[in-house]
Amino acid sequence: MKKMLLTLVCAATALGVCAAPQEVGFNKLPKPAREFIEKNFSIETVKSVEMDRKSTWDRYTVLFDNGSTIAFEGDKGTWTEILMKSGSVPATAVPAKIQAYIAKEYPGETITQLTRSQKGYVVGLSDGETIPFDQNGKPAKMKHGH
Repeated sequence: MKKMLLTLVCAATALGVCAAPQEVGFNKLPKPAREFIEKNFSIETVKSVEMDRKSTWDRYTVLFDNGSTIAFEGDKGTWTEILMKSGSVPATAVPAKIQAYIAKEYPGETITQLTRSQKGYVVGLSDGETIPFDQNGKPAKMKHGH
C-alpha cells in the first residue's frame, strides 16, 4: 500500500512539473510574436521567455529587463496582454482608433496596459482607470464624466 501511494505521489509530482511553465529561448516564440517584439519593443531587452503548454494551445510570456511583460497565445503568436512596468505601451502596438480616443478623451494619460480577447480590448491608463473597447476600437461603455 505504501509503495502504491508513493508511486501515485511521484506520478502526480511529475505531472505537476510538466504542467508548469518552462523557460525557452526567444527563437522558440512563433515568428509573428518575434516580429511583434522586434517592431514594437526594439529598445527593450528580453530577460526571459516562458512557455506554458495547455492541452489545446501554448501561451508564451515574454519578460523584459525593465519588468514589463507581453503574453502571446498559440502557434500564430497573437499577443493577448501587454503590461508596462514603466513607461507606456508603444503607440505602434495600440490600434489607431483606440490611440486617438485616449489622446482626445484622456489627455495627459498614457496606456500602461493593453489586453485583447475575442470580445475586444481593455485599456489600462496611468491613472489606474480601465476602459473597454469592442473589436473595432470603439468604446464599449462610456465612463461617467468622459
